[in-house]
Amino acid sequence: MLLGCLYLSGCELSKIEGSQDVLESAKVDEDSISGTFDVSVEVVNYPEFSAHQKRIDSYLQRLHKRRLFNGSVLVSKGGEIIFKKSYGYSNFERKEPLLPESSFHLASVSKQFTAVSVLMLRDEGKINLDDDITEYMPELPYEGIKVRHLLNHTSGLINFLNYVPTYLCYWDSCKIATNTEMPYILSDKQPRLQFKPGTRFAYNNTGYVLLAHLVEKVSGMTFQGFVQERIFDVLGMTNSRVVSLANEPIIPNRVYNYQLNRWGYQPFDDDIRNGFVGEKGIYSSVEDLFRWDQALYSEILLKEETLEELMGYTNLDNGRRVLYGFGWRKIKDNPDMVYHYGHWKGARACIIRYYKDNDAIIILNNTGSSTLKGIANKIKKELGQK
Repeated sequence: MLLGCLYLSGCELSKIEGSQDVLESAKVDEDSISGTFDVSVEVVNYPEFSAHQKRIDSYLQRLHKRRLFNGSVLVSKGGEIIFKKSYGYSNFERKEPLLPESSFHLASVSKQFTAVSVLMLRDEGKINLDDDITEYMPELPYEGIKVRHLLNHTSGLINFLNYVPTYLCYWDSCKIATNTEMPYILSDKQPRLQFKPGTRFAYNNTGYVLLAHLVEKVSGMTFQGFVQERIFDVLGMTNSRVVSLANEPIIPNRVYNYQLNRWGYQPFDDDIRNGFVGEKGIYSSVEDLFRWDQALYSEILLKEETLEELMGYTNLDNGRRVLYGFGWRKIKDNPDMVYHYGHWKGARACIIRYYKDNDAIIILNNTGSSTLKGIANKIKKELGQK
């Protein structure tokens, strides 16, 4: 039942030399024609990793006992998993334990899947990143916004999901707004751009909702269907789904989100904004995200030059460099590292890739914990990374 018009009732010691070609280093068996892709998700037990494993586990056990972490963690070194463990419950009411295959809401970590979907269509010649977005959605009341501006958060659009109370109060309370409605909403309300496209960076969920709709317009498929068929099925990501409140599928091994208060863990109420996908809405497991990580060392999804663009820096019109690629954040002093965090309604997610060394850190949480950056920093030290 809807309450008003807004809410429903209810984030050593590498085995690979740095000079080695990372495309050759990934431990994958691929055949892009047949769509097969095989990655081991078993933990290696090399003696040189045992001390790292024990220290990571001890640290996470302490956090869990203090109710500061409830989730799953996977760490890889040189393309091999050296740590994988889960702590706590996926469903507190039923006391269902978390497992490495448990499927968490990724929140904004979902954006990288949206970006790759757009770039797959670009590689196929169906999208030009320098096209004005109105060439695909003529109903939008803006000129000068290119597809690449949406990908790297330089469009100038308002972060629409933050303004739902202002702009969705007119919405039919019996219908969940989805990506299809976003161009109409923007056309109807015409909120002003924050700045001229390409001149500034401002993290923006609106752009990724539009990008998911762009995938639908160009591919002739739903965004859920495209990502499922072209990414999840190809990579064997069996515990991953795109989930919209308007058409919620069955999610294998689903993890539910909670907030911790004086009475314990309370389920989060759902939200009408969960009808939108692309900026969030993807559920996945640490094992599936490792498969995703390894796929980005190969050309099974994207061309090599497109992969470099995906994880590169952005340059504004004035030449200033922005620490964001397409769905991936960058840092100033390490061009070979990309990362993204996500948080939404109790979901907390983190993925960090050191793609020169083929190292990765994946952390998923379902209780709104603010410890993910601390955990990531601890694991970085164990990997010998910054």
